[in-house]
Amino acid sequence: MKKIFSLWMVFTVLLGGCAANSPVQPPTVQTTSVLPAGQPAEKIKVYAPASTSSIPVILAASKMPDVNLTLYSNQAQANTLFLRGDVDVLVTGLSVGLDMYKNSTPVQIVNSYVSGLSYLVTNGHKVNSIADLKGQQIYLPFKGSPIEEVTAYFAQQAGLKWPDDFKPVYMPFDSSVELLKQGKAGAVVLPEPYVTLLENQPGIFISLSYYDEWEKSHPKDDGYPQVGSLVKAEWAQNHAAQITRFNDALSAALSAVKQDPASAVDAAKTHYKISADLLLKSLNRTRYHMLTGDEMRQSISTYYDVVAKPLNENDAKFFYIAAK
Repeated sequence: MKKIFSLWMVFTVLLGGCAANSPVQPPTVQTTSVLPAGQPAEKIKVYAPASTSSIPVILAASKMPDVNLTLYSNQAQANTLFLRGDVDVLVTGLSVGLDMYKNSTPVQIVNSYVSGLSYLVTNGHKVNSIADLKGQQIYLPFKGSPIEEVTAYFAQQAGLKWPDDFKPVYMPFDSSVELLKQGKAGAVVLPEPYVTLLENQPGIFISLSYYDEWEKSHPKDDGYPQVGSLVKAEWAQNHAAQITRFNDALSAALSAVKQDPASAVDAAKTHYKISADLLLKSLNRTRYHMLTGDEMRQSISTYYDVVAKPLNENDAKFFYIAAK
């Protein structure tokens, strides 16, 4: 279990943080195929986080003979490999990509496919609203994280002011999980699979789904964009067909996950240290919504408007829009 909880580095950065270096060498998933003579395929190197959110990516890669997929546990290392051109497609948190772009790195987002990942987990009693925690501590991964952005929005929707009406505590996921289990932390916002791994622990309650809370104000959104795929702008310019095929394969994989999650887990379980039963529970708590092109741009722009961090005209090139 300790090995599983050490994955906090992946999830922290998925939600916009900076992870420490890790000696863990991630497993590599490779697909092979006999190609027609004289038609060698250029291998597309895809890096995706070693989390349950990557199950659709594993399924998509298995259908693409020209894709080499690596599941990473070290976000800092993955970022470095991507930025120096050793990785073609980096699957990561939306805010990671936007931070790269705003720091003058020519990256583009080609899809957004995870729209629900986080939950408010409490010790001692269940709460029905963020308002129930007025004046109390809420543990978050770091100041200014996307989790905090959304928590602040929920507080505003409840007629409260963030952070004035609460006591935010900033702590890495693994540390806050331990305090929660010990009863020393009363409320922690966590992503999957932490939530599933904590389920049935004494005194632990899965109080609020952030996906469900978002849906109360935005019922047509199907959650909010959280995880997507990044490419370098120059690479995208020369690989439009590969991007289209990757997006199509991922879209098909998401449909397969929704139609038969048990089969999806069976196909991907060898790449995880979590049991198939827990993996299935975690998968069923993860919401997926595939977005590309103008629909993706509109959804991401709307999200940043809602959390009071609007994008501007200089951010237009962050979005990969396929030529028509």
